[in-house]
Amino acid sequence: MGCRLVRGMLAGFVATLVISMIMVLRLSAGIIPWYDPIEIMNLAAQDLLGTPDIRLVAWAIHFSVGTLIWGLLFGLLIPYLPGGGDARRGLLFGVVAWLVVMVTVFPMAGSGLFGMGFGLVAPLSTLLAHVVFGLVIGSMYARLRGVC
Repeated sequence: MGCRLVRGMLAGFVATLVISMIMVLRLSAGIIPWYDPIEIMNLAAQDLLGTPDIRLVAWAIHFSVGTLIWGLLFGLLIPYLPGGGDARRGLLFGVVAWLVVMVTVFPMAGSGLFGMGFGLVAPLSTLLAHVVFGLVIGSMYARLRGVC
């Protein structure tokens, strides 16, 4: 079990890094610049935790959630997830993670259920990011076989 959890955290970190790079590139290219998930996390952290308005806090939360929460959960749940392989299991996991975010983080940040306060772009782009996250976490988890 311990090895599954370590592999899950490592895969979660890599998956979080990949979607973070895509997000930074998207924002740098000026694509939907008004929709910034890190700023949404920043607002949620300010409201829920009373943190200062510092984006570094949101980035730390983003990587902690992707690595520790989602990574550990993936390592814990992978034997029970349906699917033909780790990438498919990761894809399913990513979609479930997206649903959790849509009904928790976005409402806590004040943008409504499924982030509809931002329009349709929020749930669709976030779904795409979580699909990528899921595929990467599953693929990395498979590649890490034999690490421990």
